[in-house]
Amino acid sequence: MKRKMIMGAVALLATAGVVNAQGFAEAKFGVKGGWNSANITNTGSGETDDSKRLNTFNAGVVGAIPLGSTFEIRTGLDLQSKGTEVNWDNAAGKGFAKTNPLYLELPVNLAIMLPFNEKVKAYIGAGPYGAVGIAGKNKWENTVAGVTTSSEDKIKWGDDDLNTEGNRGSGQFKRFDFGANIIGGVDFGKFGVHAQYGLGLTNTTPGEGTNDNANKSNQHRALGVSGVFYF
Repeated sequence: MKRKMIMGAVALLATAGVVNAQGFAEAKFGVKGGWNSANITNTGSGETDDSKRLNTFNAGVVGAIPLGSTFEIRTGLDLQSKGTEVNWDNAAGKGFAKTNPLYLELPVNLAIMLPFNEKVKAYIGAGPYGAVGIAGKNKWENTVAGVTTSSEDKIKWGDDDLNTEGNRGSGQFKRFDFGANIIGGVDFGKFGVHAQYGLGLTNTTPGEGTNDNANKSNQHRALGVSGVFYF
């Protein structure tokens, strides 16, 4: 049901952008890039541990399509680097472990325009996103008594509960992710500053119990800030 509601919202917003021919003629497009602070929920109620945030990046193309004088569709195609990191320093050793999946993400946000003048305008909005995993790495390192051991491997993508070794969900991420974004920003003519908070709504790790809608563990959370240049 949740997936159908999100897909329905995407279709509705996309249709609105297509039928508004005048708005599309006044649309502007550009590129963006910036910083993400990413995390993954670690409890069934959707909580995160701030000490496990991972500094990553976002980049992509953007489009702003007016819907009259008050609203606009803000969409595009993003590369979103997400994940989480754990650090330790105790009697057993010192090190870190991080997972860093990379997604190709399509957001469709409905924004309310808050113009200051003809060139400067702010906006706030929200909307759904869909994403597909395309790359990523898992990496860990540990130092004990001056001896360092480490490992790095590519993320395994798959939606099956059982991986190739027969372990349930071990070392895998689901290929497809969906969720919602809350956005805000200011445009200064050809330049802009854009912020968003991505709230994942699907459990990213295949395995027993992760398809239960009541279980909010292993969901992406990402706060991003980007600079935007419009053509």
